[in-house]
Amino acid sequence: MTERLMINQFMRVLVARAGGPANAASLIDIGLGIPLQGGMSTRVGTISKRLSGHLDWPLVEIMALEDALDDRCVRRWLLSTTPDHAEHIDLLDGASALSREVGEAVSAVVGLATGKADRARVRKEVQDARHVVERLSAVLEGDED
Repeated sequence: MTERLMINQFMRVLVARAGGPANAASLIDIGLGIPLQGGMSTRVGTISKRLSGHLDWPLVEIMALEDALDDRCVRRWLLSTTPDHAEHIDLLDGASALSREVGEAVSAVVGLATGKADRARVRKEVQDARHVVERLSAVLEGDED
């Protein structure tokens, strides 16, 4: 499958997750700082033409939609096609997961300290954070498959 088709397939999924072409166009405009009323904005017809393959997707619009949906699937795929950057992807994914899991663990510990969480939840959140640390350590040591 060519890069153009792959990107289009990823974008098809992102547009569907956004709720369709109209919502995707609005999210792209917001991400690019384009006022929703007046001015140059992303048109629903343009999104439809891109989905049908008649037009290519500009990188800035791909990135705006990915950021709006918090799913950088196109960027990850593009980086994964470059062998030199494979470790960087693992590190970025690891850092993101670590930040999320440690935040959840801290929140659970604070909840336990204030009587708003139970010990079992705290153990689970701390174990999840520990698991992410172990995976990230394996990447840094080159042991991850």
